[in-house]
Amino acid sequence: MTSRRQFISRTSLATAAFGAIPLLGQKTDRKFRTALIGSGWWGMNILTEAMSSGRVKVVALCDVDSRVLENAVEDVKSTSGDVSKSYRDYREMLEKEKPEIVIIATPDHWHALQSIAAVRVGAHVFVEKPTGH
Repeated sequence: MTSRRQFISRTSLATAAFGAIPLLGQKTDRKFRTALIGSGWWGMNILTEAMSSGRVKVVALCDVDSRVLENAVEDVKSTSGDVSKSYRDYREMLEKEKPEIVIIATPDHWHALQSIAAVRVGAHVFVEKPTGH
């Protein structure tokens, strides 16, 4: 049986040996296609931090509330200049946009389904905790 301390030590060594770097920490001029599910205050707060890195291109925003969605599209455009598409159904957004990064900031009970759907299209996922109930 491996202790938590041994696991962390071994994975840290493996990470260092293979040069694994977090996705946004890589040194490149490439921008990652990013989508947000849950475009309310907290989701936009997280997305604004991602946009400030200069490493993301916001391609899509998703929210069930059309008023929140309209405001989010305008905020993204004024902050980064990105013209993002808006969706009310995250499944349609994931299928059409194929984002590389998906930020999930919806109510807790949706996290698991949205995370699974995003991973299935090959996206890296940032999801607010808890991941499910």
